[in-house]
Amino acid sequence: MLTIYLKDLLITARHGVHQHEKTQAQRFSVSVEVSLETRANTSDRLEDTLDWSRLRQIVVSAVQNTSFNLIERLAQQIADEILKTDERIKKLTVSIDKLDAFRTGVPGIKLIVKARS
Repeated sequence: MLTIYLKDLLITARHGVHQHEKTQAQRFSVSVEVSLETRANTSDRLEDTLDWSRLRQIVVSAVQNTSFNLIERLAQQIADEILKTDERIKKLTVSIDKLDAFRTGVPGIKLIVKARS
């Protein structure tokens, strides 16, 4: 099994329960880890793995084109979209930090999904 990841994608969007969060964009840092059965480490072929560009596109689109009260729901949306892309995925982790929530300290969540076998 191989784990592919994207770390610290900085994306500006509108998610949150408070009115100012719905009208004023704020920064989110999103990371994903995708574990899958692959032979890319021996085949050296892109089709034997997940394309980082496609993975990034899915994350950015989900964050910018939706608006949820909770980042927990946003993480599930990202996970759902990634899981649709490849049936070889065995485990997926989505981490979201809400960078502008507090003056000091960064709140966030981590969602871990084990794909259906």
